[in-house]
Amino acid sequence: MTAGILPRAVALTRSMLAAAQAQNWQRLIELEAEREPLLRGPFTDPADQMPLDELLACDRELRTLVGTARDAVGQQWQQEVDRSRAIAAYEQP
Repeated sequence: MTAGILPRAVALTRSMLAAAQAQNWQRLIELEAEREPLLRGPFTDPADQMPLDELLACDRELRTLVGTARDAVGQQWQQEVDRSRAIAAYEQP
């Protein structure tokens, strides 16, 4: 992997984390699309280990944030479905 690619991937990952923390999901998707091709190569240079560790730590936090947001949206959706069913049941003669 050429020098500069992994640090760029880490920088993008940090930006992805900031986007997730701000719940800016569209920006997160855009950054992921930019980062993904950078991560396709092998990481064989020992100097890559430190940035790779940071990237993995950020990814773990990203998964937690996205999972929490996904669960919240799912719960909100279920509440709306339940509400709609209750209204429909009430409206039936």
